[in-house]
Amino acid sequence: MSRPSPTLSVSSSAPVIGNGHAHTPQVPKMEAPRGARSHSFSTSKLPTVNDSQGGHTDPDELFARHTISEVKVVQHQLRADADAKQEELRLMVGERYRDLLQASTSIIAIASSSKRVVQTLEETRDIVLSQEEPPMPRRQTRDHGNDAHLHTLQLLSAHMKLLLDAPEHLWRLIERKQYLSAAWLFLLARVVHRALVRDDEQEEGTWSSQGVDVLEEFPLVQRQWEAVSQFRSQIIHKATLSLRECNASTEDTCAALLTLHLLDSRPLTETLSVFLAQRSKTLHDLLSWEYPGESPRPQEIQMNGGPLGSLQANTTSTSDFRRRPVNEIKEATQTALDAISRAMKTAQSIFDEESESQRSLVRRVLECIQSDSPNPTNKTQSLPAVLSLTTQTLLTTLPSSSHFLLLPANLRSYKPYIDLTSSSSTIRHSYFTQKMREWFEKSCSHLQKAVARWFSTLLSVKEVWNVRAATKRWLLASCLGENEVFEVTSILDKLCQHRMIEIWKLKLAGSLESFSSRLESTVSSLSKGSKSTRKGITLVFRRRSFSLNRVVEISPVQFLFQTPLLPTLSQAGMGQADASFQKYKASLRRQLLGRSTLLDDVLATLENCARTIRQDLAHVMASGEETRELYEQLENNYRPGADALCNDVVDKLEETVKAHSEASFSNIEGMIFLGRVSDELSSSSPFIIDLGCQPPVARDFRDKTAKLYGRVLDRWRRHMVSQIVREHRLAYRPIHHTLQHPEKPWGPSPDIVQSLFVLSTSIQELGFCRNQSRQQSLVLAALEHFIAALTGDGWDENSLQSSYDLAFLWKFAAAYGEGLSELANTLEKRLKDSLPSELTLDDLHRSASESLARTQTLLAILLPFRSSIPLSESADKFSALLPFGIPPVEHEFHPALELAKPTSRFGLLLVGGM
Repeated sequence: MSRPSPTLSVSSSAPVIGNGHAHTPQVPKMEAPRGARSHSFSTSKLPTVNDSQGGHTDPDELFARHTISEVKVVQHQLRADADAKQEELRLMVGERYRDLLQASTSIIAIASSSKRVVQTLEETRDIVLSQEEPPMPRRQTRDHGNDAHLHTLQLLSAHMKLLLDAPEHLWRLIERKQYLSAAWLFLLARVVHRALVRDDEQEEGTWSSQGVDVLEEFPLVQRQWEAVSQFRSQIIHKATLSLRECNASTEDTCAALLTLHLLDSRPLTETLSVFLAQRSKTLHDLLSWEYPGESPRPQEIQMNGGPLGSLQANTTSTSDFRRRPVNEIKEATQTALDAISRAMKTAQSIFDEESESQRSLVRRVLECIQSDSPNPTNKTQSLPAVLSLTTQTLLTTLPSSSHFLLLPANLRSYKPYIDLTSSSSTIRHSYFTQKMREWFEKSCSHLQKAVARWFSTLLSVKEVWNVRAATKRWLLASCLGENEVFEVTSILDKLCQHRMIEIWKLKLAGSLESFSSRLESTVSSLSKGSKSTRKGITLVFRRRSFSLNRVVEISPVQFLFQTPLLPTLSQAGMGQADASFQKYKASLRRQLLGRSTLLDDVLATLENCARTIRQDLAHVMASGEETRELYEQLENNYRPGADALCNDVVDKLEETVKAHSEASFSNIEGMIFLGRVSDELSSSSPFIIDLGCQPPVARDFRDKTAKLYGRVLDRWRRHMVSQIVREHRLAYRPIHHTLQHPEKPWGPSPDIVQSLFVLSTSIQELGFCRNQSRQQSLVLAALEHFIAALTGDGWDENSLQSSYDLAFLWKFAAAYGEGLSELANTLEKRLKDSLPSELTLDDLHRSASESLARTQTLLAILLPFRSSIPLSESADKFSALLPFGIPPVEHEFHPALELAKPTSRFGLLLVGGM
């Protein structure tokens, strides 16, 4: 088996890879002459040169092994590699030139430093080897000297062990928040360090007298003390920060304060100030909390202007009790009060010393520390374990505690020096009381500002009162004194009262604004509404027509006969059955009261506001006698706003009436609506009762609204009567030939009955009053004005028909008895004076009575509720329905109103879409 040639060959067609770049060498083609020896350029004989071999290739060896052509191939390869390295170098230098220079400089510096270190180590080794061993100390007795020196080294090792282990132990105690133990260990380590560095040779028991120079032979002691001394500031800082924890126990807080007293040399008065300052910072952080919800806008607190029954069935979104903000504000308030309470209780338990027999906790701990008795007294036995600390117990809790038994007895029984007679170790009771009083008042001041800010996010009185009740219960169960509880309760009541008054003011202002806007929009829509939204009743007067337009929404007659929607089974299945039935009940109640949707929509803005405030006051009063004083204060502070609302409502109504009174008669419907609003507010609306304003203001409010309603009625009466009389006199209706009678008239003319019917319908459009006396007064005034205007200037006194008409009007006036007695006497006198010769007064009276009996159902509104005609004993049961007599049965029917003659096709017409 032949040994392979050491020279590696590559194919001439294969790329040459060098420094990451591929190059294909171009081998020149050479033609061999004839007869010459043929040279093979096989791939197995072409040499390759690696990057590591290119700089160490021997040219002589290369020429000895290869032919000229192969050497040229190698030359070409080397040149290609050189070009590739040059290109890479250009890229590297161009992109990382600064890094390359820095790296080269650093490499040179490191190399020189390494050389110096090596030289220094060699010199140190030579110096150490050249030194002689130190002579052994001379001892008189060999065995006794070895024992003493060994004991000295053991003591020294115990001292150094404590210094070496102190940092680790201090870290562990700080992490466990045992700051008093850490301070004690630090003080012990300082005493140990001082014992090690004492250099008084004349004093017995020093290390120098034992032949040991600690600072020179053990420089580790000083360096270790420098490491331990840094813990003093850390212990003080951590102990100070621990005073901010409100949930810390009294023992832990007292230990932290003793740490400041022992380690930072602060008097107890200053430690009390530090404690209160840290608790103030904690309280400041608690009081800086903000409710994450959005701030309420004034329009969100305005009362909803829904229907009368909507609030009874469903509470509005603004007055609904929101649990989330109430719970969070309640928790924030109680947390802040808990911080104040815990600070007061902790300070009192630690520092307060009312008498000599009753020592404070910090005083008992200081006495325990300073006590020289080896056994604890009864007072020290009552101390917690974290406060009854000694050096011996501290050393036993540390790791390697058995090694510390070699320490001297004075170190193992070490106690920090405390001068119990000094003023820095005592706190006078008067100073403590004054300091705590100032801190409590300052904390309550900050608390008041924060709680006022939190209460601003509560939108209803129930929410405020719920927070107040929960906080009051917490205060009664807290550890605060009676004086503190009284002060906090007073502050809380002031805040609640202020917030509730603000809520009510916003509701009053919102209700007034909503009432004004809805009143304006409703009156404007009624005055400017298009005819397509109105339903007209056309009354025919001969060849002219008189149109009485009315809006369905404000028509009491049509509203009375509207059927409200019944609750559906789907609503009952969804759990809304009670709410839907309450809504249905409220709709029926509104129909019985005659309050249309538009009227109720305007009045609900005021009534809901007053009802909510009344419920809020009842909710406050329901808490018992303890809130009676607060209830009276709330009522006294609230009443000026309620009185102002009454005056503003009256002013708004008068302003609106005045503005629409100056307009044309086309807005009579708006005037009628204003009259209804004024009438409801003065009579049946619960607004003025629920509002709770002062009695003189309520009486003045009712009087002004009643007078305003009277002015509206007077304007309506003048307008309606003048329009009816004008249309009556201008009407000209040709009598149909079938209705013409050659004989004399039999009763009142259809025109007079038609006018009375229009007057009756107009009175119906005003609405029905539940008070019969007020309704009768309204009818009397309208009827008197109508009769006086109709029979005044322009009345035909000489015609025969006018006598029958005058007798018919006299019969209406006489039906009221004393109410229209003067008018009835005047009409009767005119009848006598203008009586035609062919008629008698008895004939006119009899005709008027029969006509009244025929029209009493048609004109029932214009007649009194009770007839002055007594019923006969033989009258049947239907006679009660016709109090003004039963019409006589006649062979010839005379209609009260002029009707058209039915055609032959009347029976073929479809009636009612059937």
